[in-house]
Amino acid sequence: MRENWDLTKVSCLIAEDNPHMRAILRSVLSGFGIRSVFEASDGAEALELLVDRRPDIVLCDWVMNPFGGDEFLRILRRDRDLVISTTPVLVVTAHAKRATILEAINIGVHGFVAKPIAPAILYQHIGEILDRQYLHGRNKGIPAPGSSKRTRSLNIPADPDDLSGGAMANEPDGLALL
Repeated sequence: MRENWDLTKVSCLIAEDNPHMRAILRSVLSGFGIRSVFEASDGAEALELLVDRRPDIVLCDWVMNPFGGDEFLRILRRDRDLVISTTPVLVVTAHAKRATILEAINIGVHGFVAKPIAPAILYQHIGEILDRQYLHGRNKGIPAPGSSKRTRSLNIPADPDDLSGGAMANEPDGLALL
């Protein structure tokens, strides 16, 4: 995969209950060239914004009150609108235990980054997720490690230079925690 992405046309939703962390993520995303950033303070607000704004990717904390990332993902993946239900979600959380990571994979996450975040790692994850989406079609997350289950893809044409739309591939061995 390449290491330089043009993210200027990408829109991102940050679902994070900590206002300071939202500000940090907004600043980091701005540094990547992402100009369209929406913010939600919990999973319920994130769902509303996702349906209304249709961002290209969601950065979601796992533990939020009163409505956390796990609930957000469960509802998102059951949505009848295939574009909504296949929106890529990158979990950004301090709760990076193996059980949490596996639960997130089973629910339908596309990536997982542990806090404190390193901007270079976040940039790499966002770029790779959007690349896979463009190359392989949208889906409802990566399969669990050891699973032969392939998720249903929804191929949506995208401009090769615009990573804001397109498709998502399955990672055969789950996620590497960085």
